[in-house]
Amino acid sequence: MVTIALVNLKPGTGKTTSAVWLAHTLAADRARSVILVDADPAASALEWSDLAGGFPFRIMGLPVRDLHKRIRGFAAPGDTVVIDAPQLEDHGGIARSALLAADQVVIPCAPTPIEIARTGPVAREIADTDTLRETPARAAVLLNRTVTRARSTNDARTVLAGLGYDVLTTAVPRLEIYAQSYGGPVNVTGDRIWPAVAAELTERTTQ
Repeated sequence: MVTIALVNLKPGTGKTTSAVWLAHTLAADRARSVILVDADPAASALEWSDLAGGFPFRIMGLPVRDLHKRIRGFAAPGDTVVIDAPQLEDHGGIARSALLAADQVVIPCAPTPIEIARTGPVAREIADTDTLRETPARAAVLLNRTVTRARSTNDARTVLAGLGYDVLTTAVPRLEIYAQSYGGPVNVTGDRIWPAVAAELTERTTQ
């Protein structure tokens, strides 16, 4: 079983959109069994699935503080579990449980000074929860809502690397196909970005 948790300090950082697109991309591999866990009390991923007429994989709402204990009760050894965690500032207990459950933590971050600054508390929470684990989680920043050929993306990558973060090579651009996808079916056919993100995360979690 591989567990990937998308976590950030505040809402509106692209966690749910990233979790849903990642889950769809992983599920496009027919040999892979995917479960999307909506751990946010706002239940945005669950609502998205309802509006879209369902997702082609299992999705469940589990906004609980003992998610890390419950996860093995519903996930099989070969499953890939994607967790849409709530924001740390309002639901710290649930978000920390998601961190404890994760093999790979993904921090979505736009290339702006304020969002880069907000990664600090997330990194501290990851370090704190790692002290409770036998094996530390892998953690990486996913740059999203980037502008093609803008300096801000490379500048953000440089700043984040200087702060000690592992930054995924693939950045998610600011495109209408992602920004306007909430509530509708997700068609990953022909998409190049999320398969590249999924490939990076899969490689990291199997090393």
